[in-house]
Amino acid sequence: MRAAATLGLALTSLLLAGAALATTHDPKAPQTRTSTADTKRANVILLVRSDFASGWTQAPKQKPLPPCKTEPDESKLVQTARVDRTFLWKDGITQIGSDVAAFATVGQARTDWRLSTLAATRSCLVETLHHQFGKNVTVLVRSAVALPAPKLGGRSLHYRLVFDLKGVQTVHGVTELIGVGAGRISVVLHSFSLDRPLSASALDALTRVLARRLVAGSAGI
Repeated sequence: MRAAATLGLALTSLLLAGAALATTHDPKAPQTRTSTADTKRANVILLVRSDFASGWTQAPKQKPLPPCKTEPDESKLVQTARVDRTFLWKDGITQIGSDVAAFATVGQARTDWRLSTLAATRSCLVETLHHQFGKNVTVLVRSAVALPAPKLGGRSLHYRLVFDLKGVQTVHGVTELIGVGAGRISVVLHSFSLDRPLSASALDALTRVLARRLVAGSAGI
């Protein structure tokens, strides 16, 4: 199970393609022009410990992974805020987190959204896992599907990727990305679990919490 725990921690850095994977050394990443007001709004939207039942704790921050070679070029976009927070189940593996990004204009937020495709996310998942675990591990994506997205905010998506990580032992992983956007701000709920998806009702409830905060936080901007 050690490999599974390491995999889960690695995937906290894997959200949407493009902006969500940006690092300070990534030439394809959006330009960063941090706004104090936007960062405050973004932090208010993030999931907090009280949004979860007992048994969940906040996960430690992870170092950014190297940028994916297959990520889209967003270097002309300007990101004014980006914050994230992940929570870990008591098994030490299962994770649910949220990521909030704000852009300089509504048009830029929509461009980032348009570039955040399932194909780009799938490619970056494979690249990330190969980087994390090396050539001695085989990555097999069993399925990558776009599921019906929640009718929340002005834009929404739901991706589920199921994969096998084969090395000394085989790990069956499931990661889900549920995105909601309004105005200049986009929010992603991301999860990782072993063998089977997490409860749809639990993920839906947390997505609705994020959507309510998003709509309130993006009003008038």
